[in-house]
Amino acid sequence: MENLGRASLSPYTKEVRKIMFTISDIIADISRGCMTNDMIEDCFSYRIVFFINEGNKGKRSYIDTSFGELHKSLENIIRSNFSVTNSVAIAQTTALKNGKCVYLQSRSYSFSLNGYFKQTNGESKDRTRNGTVMYSRYAVR
Repeated sequence: MENLGRASLSPYTKEVRKIMFTISDIIADISRGCMTNDMIEDCFSYRIVFFINEGNKGKRSYIDTSFGELHKSLENIIRSNFSVTNSVAIAQTTALKNGKCVYLQSRSYSFSLNGYFKQTNGESKDRTRNGTVMYSRYAVR
């Protein structure tokens, strides 16, 4: 098992990360949002708005957290709601600054097993990224 963990740290995973986002990508995006809005991360409380989508139904939820707990909170949201039939979308992270709601993410982040399997099997609709996925897939094995 340790070799598999090392294999995922190969230089080829950087190319895969352009396609499949991670919790660290979301936190980096939030940090950029804080910097853009001239906010000190540790001085605010954050609200993560997310959707749990199953078929044609979507459930909107949110969780309040501190900056130090963002990684753990995002991990818990994804782990507790992610399944074969569900997808999870981290829609937005906000904070109140001077009584106004500040949006910190530049985009939403979706996590689905269907999308993951399509990308790892090279079935992605985006042709420009398709070759990269295939190359990375075979390089990791």
